[in-house]
Amino acid sequence: MLGTTPIQLTTYVARHSWASNAYKMGIPVAIISESLGHDSEKTTRIYLASMEEEKLDAANASILAFLIGREQKNR
Repeated sequence: MLGTTPIQLTTYVARHSWASNAYKMGIPVAIISESLGHDSEKTTRIYLASMEEEKLDAANASILAFLIGREQKNR
């Protein structure tokens, strides 16, 4: 994959991955929230929203890397 770097497996990464996949699978936010030990679904929704921002950041980084590579080829 373009622009990927190895990620060190930490408990945060494991929780993040679990929550992200659970959300994608349609598991209710209430269940995800309880599983993560959050006091409220509001906290979980903030957590899940940050995942969407990370996807956008990764997409932008990939596009930028592509464009830089393309520019360098044209020189």
